[in-house]
Amino acid sequence: MNRGFYSLPNPREVGLKWRAFERAQEKISRVEGRLRESQRRRAEVEEQMKRLGDSEVTELAQAILAGEDDPAARHDEHENLVAELRDLRRQEQALSQALPRAEEELRQVVYENQHRWKEEADSALEKSIAEERKAYDRALKLIQEPRRKRIYAETLSQWVRNVGPTFGEPSDVAALSAMQNLGSGAYVAEEKMRERARIEQLQEQHQQDGAA
Repeated sequence: MNRGFYSLPNPREVGLKWRAFERAQEKISRVEGRLRESQRRRAEVEEQMKRLGDSEVTELAQAILAGEDDPAARHDEHENLVAELRDLRRQEQALSQALPRAEEELRQVVYENQHRWKEEADSALEKSIAEERKAYDRALKLIQEPRRKRIYAETLSQWVRNVGPTFGEPSDVAALSAMQNLGSGAYVAEEKMRERARIEQLQEQHQQDGAA
C-alpha cells in the first residue's frame, strides 16, 4: 500500500490550532488504528489455525499408533476461525482503501487553507526567532561572568606554580565562538524566511503579469 504521509506535523507545538487539519489527522489516525488492530487479530487467528491443525495431526498420529479410529476433528472451531479470518481480510482490504483516501482529504485540507496557514506558520516562526534571540542573550549574560572567573582562576593557578615576569589576562575566544554559533541559528532561519517570502512574492507577481 502506497502511503501519502509517513509522518505529520503537530502545529500545536508552536501554538497553532488548525482545527480542520486536526480533524483530518484524527481520521487518518483512526483508520490506521483500526488497520493495525485488524492485522494484529488476523495474525492471531492464523496462528490459532496453525496450532489447531498441528494438534489434529498429532491426535491422529497418536490414534494410529494406538490402533484407534480417527478422532473427531474440531470442525466447528476451525470453521469459526476461517469465517473470522475471511472477515478480517475483508476489513483489511477496506481499511487499506480508506487510508489513502483519508490522507488525500488531509492534503486537500492543507491546500484549501494553505494561504492562511502559511501566514500563521510564518508568524509563529518570527515569534520563535525573537524568543530564541532573547534566550540566547540571557544565556550569554548568565555564563559570561562565571566563565570569566573560572578561566582567570585557572590561569592564576598555573601562574602561581610557574611564576613568570608577566601575567597575561586570559581571553575566551573559544567560548565566544561557540556562543556565536549557537546564536546564529535564529539569524539563518530569519534569512531563509525572508528569502522565501521574496521568492513567493516574485512568483505571485509573475502569475499576475501572466494573467494580465
